[in-house]
Amino acid sequence: MAQQKERPLHENHRARMQARVERDGLESLAEHEALEYLLFLAIPRRDTNELAHRLIQHFGDFCKVMEAEPEELEQVEGIGPKSARLIHTVMAFGRYYGLKKRKRRVALDRAENAAEYVKPLFLGQQNELLYLILLDDKCCPVRDMRIAEGVPNRVHIDTRKLLRDVARTDATCAILAHNHPTGLALPSEADLIATAGIMKALDPLGVSIIDHIIVAGEDFCSMRERGCLPEYRGSNDILNASSI
Repeated sequence: MAQQKERPLHENHRARMQARVERDGLESLAEHEALEYLLFLAIPRRDTNELAHRLIQHFGDFCKVMEAEPEELEQVEGIGPKSARLIHTVMAFGRYYGLKKRKRRVALDRAENAAEYVKPLFLGQQNELLYLILLDDKCCPVRDMRIAEGVPNRVHIDTRKLLRDVARTDATCAILAHNHPTGLALPSEADLIATAGIMKALDPLGVSIIDHIIVAGEDFCSMRERGCLPEYRGSNDILNASSI
């Protein structure tokens, strides 16, 4: 009998929350309520309020929940594969929307334009990613190429595959872009060394790196504007990175 009474109670609560969202929008919900509302889709006949609180408590806040990997989400009691996949997919769709919303024919010769173009690539990403944005002779994007992924502060580049993929395009220049998931939007010594190494690798293909954008949340840094974009001089195989 208790179960028969419990179901209408949850159904009425869900109906009230759905009406509230329709009237006032998702932004009217607290963080745990937004998660509770999302979990309605994966858990149709169970109270999700306690589970939403548990997620917030485990990860710290709403954003960290949404950014978590499915296997991390499943470590929380009550979260199964279906719920974890739902949360992960919603975040992936947000990133997909941001990428499709971009204006691909805008020249990326200004740091602001380049930053706005690359930011969606890093939305919600916990690992450090390195992208090569290949450009035509008008600095318009030709292809977004992910060339490395790793834990924060450590990426590995497959140079042979990089050269093979770049050679298949008509790109004449490029922009590097990577994220600092837990740090500031400032270039490290490792960033300077990696940038110089990629410049040297691409030099025989006639593709020059015109900037390197570092993204940390909503903040970004342009190595070119900061005056620390490494300079490659192929004649002597010398890599010079100016100090920050």
